[in-house]
Amino acid sequence: MSLGEKGRNVRTTIPHAAVLGESGEVTKASLNELIRRALAASSPKPCALEIYDSVTQRVLFLRDGQIYAAAESTGGQYSPTSIRDFLVGVSQMSFPRACWYELNTKILHSLLVVSQKKPALRVATNLVDLDELLDKIEGEGKSSIVAATREDFFALLRYEKGRAAALCMELSAATPREGTFREEFLVKVYTRSAEKPLTISLFEDFLVSYAPDAKNLPESFAGRFEDVFLSKPPVVVLRFKDREIGRWEVDRPRLRIGRTPDNDIVIDNLAVSRLHALIEEEKGGYFVRDCDSLNGTEVNGARITRRKLEDGDEITIAKHTIQFRVQGGHAVAEPEAMAGFDQTMIFQRSSLAGGGPHAAPTPAPHPAPHPTAHSHDPSEGHDTRTATMTAVDASKRPPRLVVHTEFGDRIVEIEDDGVVIGKDQDADVHVAGMFVAGRHAEIIRENGRTILRRVGGLRPVRVGGRTVKEIELKDNDEIQIASESFVFHE
Repeated sequence: MSLGEKGRNVRTTIPHAAVLGESGEVTKASLNELIRRALAASSPKPCALEIYDSVTQRVLFLRDGQIYAAAESTGGQYSPTSIRDFLVGVSQMSFPRACWYELNTKILHSLLVVSQKKPALRVATNLVDLDELLDKIEGEGKSSIVAATREDFFALLRYEKGRAAALCMELSAATPREGTFREEFLVKVYTRSAEKPLTISLFEDFLVSYAPDAKNLPESFAGRFEDVFLSKPPVVVLRFKDREIGRWEVDRPRLRIGRTPDNDIVIDNLAVSRLHALIEEEKGGYFVRDCDSLNGTEVNGARITRRKLEDGDEITIAKHTIQFRVQGGHAVAEPEAMAGFDQTMIFQRSSLAGGGPHAAPTPAPHPAPHPTAHSHDPSEGHDTRTATMTAVDASKRPPRLVVHTEFGDRIVEIEDDGVVIGKDQDADVHVAGMFVAGRHAEIIRENGRTILRRVGGLRPVRVGGRTVKEIELKDNDEIQIASESFVFHE
């Protein structure tokens, strides 16, 4: 949104299937009710809640009764935000108003792509032959999204395997109103660009993710959303013989605990394994997981493999204790298992994939930052430092496995401790079926290589259709175990 030449408010209309409602000025109290209403509307079909003023549009994307992602639009260009930033941003807007929309799967996914992904091409309409660009997409059979934008115009032409599958703009129709989606798109673009050029953006990466601070809200949740998303992260306090050694905020998805300096929490004791345990954030809850350590991990005196953490829980590793504390008495809503709200998701690859074998998707739009490890010796005394954060270079991201599910695709990053595939509940990638072992296969990293190794079960492990016992994985290798398939990306 921006101000027009005569001071008139210019608002870019979000593509939608139907307008569900509008609201006057949004207050702190009414925002909570608007989000609750949008969540209810998103159970049968995806939904978007738009809050706008004379300068900015902020949008929440919702599906399956959950807040999926958030974005901000200025001058017709979308960019991703956290849910926290959405709520803080709305509180700073001047006389904001609201509108909420029904979307469909194609509209939702297309909006997530243009808000989260970097375009492969961005150029003004007067500098590109648009017909030639579309011909190339169709000729190469690519899955792409072509966006035509300006502060007063927003349209997305969606291609699936070289076929124009949808036109997302204003009130979007399931079928072309006249001719084809391509023809309709070109007419709109050429008409609008005659007076002033539009910006054409080409998006080829279809893998999108939920917001980094998304929580899995139970259906019974009746609290305030600001209490969920604006709360401080939990803190873990490391102690040795009742003396505090250090404390860290759990402000990233994973905190590593072990003996070697590459861990986030370093315990210099031979009874501690190199990578001993992990504290993980998952769907709004926090869990501790033992990493097959030699001497084990305990929570409140009981040995565990993986366990959900509650305020005040004490993790024991060797002679050290780590207390889990929730700041301010609460951190998140109590999570519940919700089908389809998993790690990083896209919609079904069968209809969205394209671009040939080298069109490798990238993970979430903003990779989680990596805390700098602090090694603490008990002799150093009291240390109240928290883990500092530095951004991860994209080239240093770990390899990843794209796991196909009935709800979409999930990314599993292959860290130094590896990935376990099998029937066990604790497996990183769960595979069901007869003759599948609890620990059927593992993917590990050795000397810069990524190795897939079958470790049990009667079901064969296939890579690229060939049965293997152990193999070094290459980019875009497809792995099959029973009826499940995964794609490896470096």
